[in-house]
Amino acid sequence: MTTIKVFEITGRNAISMQKGDLIYKTLEQNFKNKEKVILDFDGVSLFASPFFNTSVGHLLKDISVEELLQFMEPIHLNETGKELLNLVVANAITFYSNQKRDAHIES
Repeated sequence: MTTIKVFEITGRNAISMQKGDLIYKTLEQNFKNKEKVILDFDGVSLFASPFFNTSVGHLLKDISVEELLQFMEPIHLNETGKELLNLVVANAITFYSNQKRDAHIES
């Protein structure tokens, strides 16, 4: 099991796509290695959807939400962060399922 201390990468503000991409690359590698990841948000107090879209939402292009829930565990996430993460995951599920549906229609 790996723990990613988000504060060490983003500071107090988890808002940018660039920082989200750093998290995504670690998550992606750990998923390939079938290793569970704890995302520790201790000390992070401000969140924005670009960060979660890039770090977590992008994973749903290749894995199911069930796999994501088994593989990744966010901890020390304040209520605003939880709500935003849930919204991003829901939007990513819709986006990628529509993309797959559209690709199937075109073929």
